[in-house]
Amino acid sequence: MQATDRPLPAIQRAYFYLVALVAIHMVVLAIANLLRVAAELALGAPSGGFTGLPFVFNEFNRPAAQYREQASLAIALLVVGLPAWIIHFRIAQRAAVRSIEERSSALRSFYLHLVVFVTALLVFGYGQRALRLVLQGTYLGDGSQFSQFGPGAFGLEADWPARAGGAAAMALTAAGALAYHLWLSNHDRRAVPIGGRAAQLRHLALYGLAAIGLFWAASTTVSTLVGIWMRIADAVAPIPEFSNQFVPPPGVQAPPRPSNDDLLRFQLIGAVPAILAGLILWLGAWIPLQRGARAATADGEIERRSVVRKLAIYLIVFVSALAVLLSATVAISNVVERLLGTPDREEFRNIQHDLAFPVINLIVFGTVWLFHRRVLQSEAARETEVERAATIRRLYTYVIAVIGLAMLAIGAAGAIGVLGSQVMGVNTHGHGETATYIALVLVGAPAWALAWWPAQRRLTDDERRSLPRRGYLYLAILGGVLGVLVFGSAALYRLLNAALAGDFPLATWHDIWHFTVDGTVSAAAFLFHLAAVRADRSAQLPTVAQHSVTLLVRAVDAAAARARVATVLEGQPDIAIR
Repeated sequence: MQATDRPLPAIQRAYFYLVALVAIHMVVLAIANLLRVAAELALGAPSGGFTGLPFVFNEFNRPAAQYREQASLAIALLVVGLPAWIIHFRIAQRAAVRSIEERSSALRSFYLHLVVFVTALLVFGYGQRALRLVLQGTYLGDGSQFSQFGPGAFGLEADWPARAGGAAAMALTAAGALAYHLWLSNHDRRAVPIGGRAAQLRHLALYGLAAIGLFWAASTTVSTLVGIWMRIADAVAPIPEFSNQFVPPPGVQAPPRPSNDDLLRFQLIGAVPAILAGLILWLGAWIPLQRGARAATADGEIERRSVVRKLAIYLIVFVSALAVLLSATVAISNVVERLLGTPDREEFRNIQHDLAFPVINLIVFGTVWLFHRRVLQSEAARETEVERAATIRRLYTYVIAVIGLAMLAIGAAGAIGVLGSQVMGVNTHGHGETATYIALVLVGAPAWALAWWPAQRRLTDDERRSLPRRGYLYLAILGGVLGVLVFGSAALYRLLNAALAGDFPLATWHDIWHFTVDGTVSAAAFLFHLAAVRADRSAQLPTVAQHSVTLLVRAVDAAAARARVATVLEGQPDIAIR
């Protein structure tokens, strides 16, 4: 190895990258705040605070001094931070250009992708704020028409042009740093294969951004569509004795206030930038990652084998599946509750309003679930190794089975318990609680069955030995055992307490009934899955040990020796030549 090709010592490398990390953020803060101060002075607006450090210079009763102090701090950060970053990063960059080991080091990846992560979030946050303020100014103005107290009512910015300029300044400055460090990251990967911890750090940053953007966009879409649904429901099926509109007493002049349509416009102006920002963040991270995973290269193989990638995708599948199943439960529970009858609560609610959130949440997160289910199917189809493809399928199957089993067990125990309470004549459970238990059974049973029984029908020896299946079975067994222990102890406690007191009131039998039902359901889950474990063990093929032996073969060369041995071993697939 030439002296010029040697990587930096670990301590020096850590020093250069940590100083560069602090300095680059100083530079971003400095440039963004200089641009903000310039915009506020040009528009004649009061100071909006030091962007990125809101706790600094928070005395807004001295506007002239405020501008001077903020500009001075920004210039100081730039004068100190920019040379520090140029000097330290230049040395680190030169070492990376000379040395393959330096370019693929974990510390370099940590620096690059932490900057990418932070600046991407700055663009995400301040970009949507700038767009929201522009939309506010375009469609609502400063809010003076909605209040007798002047501009700035109902959370609207009175000085929206200056605030939008300040937010845009931070977004554009951070975007410049983000673009440069993304270019460095991609250039490194094109130059050398980046694996190990360096690749894991990159995946952690990018998949983290993708997950944040996706869930932000999905949750904001849900809240926005629920607001629209509720506005339509207010017009189509108004709730008796309830109105969002303030009606003043006779002879009283009501001050100006926004109507329901105005409130909906407020929500849309805040939601549209948030949804767009979330989608851009998600797609900006997800699409390059997907392209990398599809590439038939060494880098593509690293992408496909990434543990972080699998964890991110399965986390999204788990959260979205849970959201869909719970939303379906809430929706069905509302319908069943109406069938059972809830006249005491209908004065302040109706089915049209109650279905708004669960139905919209089910549709939005159902789309997310189906999309990532398709991603998992594509992952399995691209796998050249059969076992890895099967593992991807099994993980998905048993994750859904766990969720469905938990819902089914809770719903069954609750529904049977309520039925017994009804027979005893001490039913303290409202129709809403009863409907929830029934809905849990109606949703959880199909979810569990559609995951479990297809897996049972395609059982092979590899499936029985697979970690996802064994993890699911033993998790179910653990839950069943814990349920038996907890509820069995509680039932025995109530029984012994009543026996020692010599009094068995109906309330005691009611409690014992519920604990017994809960323990029985837990025992049923335990016994069912224990039987599955025992069946798997009895059906597994015996494991045959492998042994290595050395053969001495007389031949002219190694190839001829291997050919002679292969001829002798022809027709014996359990013997391999290595």
